[in-house]
Amino acid sequence: MREYQVISTDDHIIEPPGIFDSRLPKEFEDRTPKLVETDDEAAWHVPGIERPIAMSGLSSAAGQKETEFSPKSKTFDAMRKGCYDPRERIKDMDIDGVDAQVTFPTLPGLAGAAFIEIQDRPYALALMRAYNDWLVDEWQAADPERIIGAGILPLWDLSAAAEELRRVYGRGLKCISLPSHPNSLGVAPFGDPSWEPLWDAMEETGVPAEIHIVSGKADVSFLQDAAGSPAEVFVCMAPSSNMQIVANLLFSGILHAHPKLKFISAESGIGWLPYFLERADYTHRKHQFWTGTKIDVTPSDLFRQSIYANFISDKAMGDIPDEDKHKICAGNAIKVFQLNGK
Repeated sequence: MREYQVISTDDHIIEPPGIFDSRLPKEFEDRTPKLVETDDEAAWHVPGIERPIAMSGLSSAAGQKETEFSPKSKTFDAMRKGCYDPRERIKDMDIDGVDAQVTFPTLPGLAGAAFIEIQDRPYALALMRAYNDWLVDEWQAADPERIIGAGILPLWDLSAAAEELRRVYGRGLKCISLPSHPNSLGVAPFGDPSWEPLWDAMEETGVPAEIHIVSGKADVSFLQDAAGSPAEVFVCMAPSSNMQIVANLLFSGILHAHPKLKFISAESGIGWLPYFLERADYTHRKHQFWTGTKIDVTPSDLFRQSIYANFISDKAMGDIPDEDKHKICAGNAIKVFQLNGK
């Protein structure tokens, strides 16, 4: 079995050219998405999506100094190869001391949001299936024990989403990406009964769902108002978007009814959790008598049962026992993502 010491559960892919070539059914071959590069940027052109999808400069900032960061798209020649080449990614992981990582999509949008908005549903499903197959056949294939692709699902039809989850799990995917604001994509909120087929499939397969901050097509107007708040407001407050979705998971009754579900709050940090859980328990204890609560257990217990969160840095890591340190850096992820057969 592989020895894991450090596992990253939030990394991103810059999809290279040609990932859909020969992967779509014949009836959609003439609508194969194409990557177009100019002298300044790279962007995907996808039929059914009005605007080209540029490859974010912040998601391709690996190897750059902080003074060079920019959201502006760049060409592939200007990126570190590990952004888009999985074999080069592994070399970069070795430099960083990272044994494995979970990787989110860029082209389809976090949780597949861009594809979900395509109105031709059979075509959108074909794109999602092709993308998931590329994750298995090309991206993860560089080393399936070290690169874990986050699959995307056709959330407009949650029975079809459950079917796709079972299919990609059978092919070797160990994770899916779900949106922090499903209703912003025209998808029912997590507490709606229509999600039951997917919850059943997640419990059956043991596949966890990562929920990235401001994913889906989140309404971020409260973070950056129309008057033009500084960009720092968005960057500073973006993690707060996951507070709402974690609260929804706790109070919706989902985790009580489906105790085997596993969710990861991605890029949200962890410093807010002690206060949040204290507030959640207080809310349940003091207000359950008029709210019509759907749970009869303490919210913080449900959190410890089913929800995980990741963080970027922690200066106090040296002050905890080695056993706990290993759980934080790798052990919890080994269990959640079923690595080494666990």
